[in-house]
Amino acid sequence: MNNDKLDALFDGLTGTSQSVQKDEQPSKSKTVQKTAKVNEERFCTIVNSETLKKIRLIAVREGLQIKDVVNAAFDKAVKSYERKNGTLDKDTRRDASQLF
Repeated sequence: MNNDKLDALFDGLTGTSQSVQKDEQPSKSKTVQKTAKVNEERFCTIVNSETLKKIRLIAVREGLQIKDVVNAAFDKAVKSYERKNGTLDKDTRRDASQLF
């Protein structure tokens, strides 16, 4: 396996993006240009195998990344929750003494 394929594999696993700067010619050691960051966070979770398989199939069928399919599902779940239970905002924490 050559270095380009290893780089692509590593980029896919870590979610990093490498690209060659416009004013330089591609060479064996590529120059990495950082792209503007979107407001995103990484997290790890456990999902039913069949559900994950279907999410992957949806992503392939629709030509999307898995993260975009999952993000759309999360957005829909949050909107559904808010319709039933009211809007969530950052200051929804209550004082622990009010819990019981």
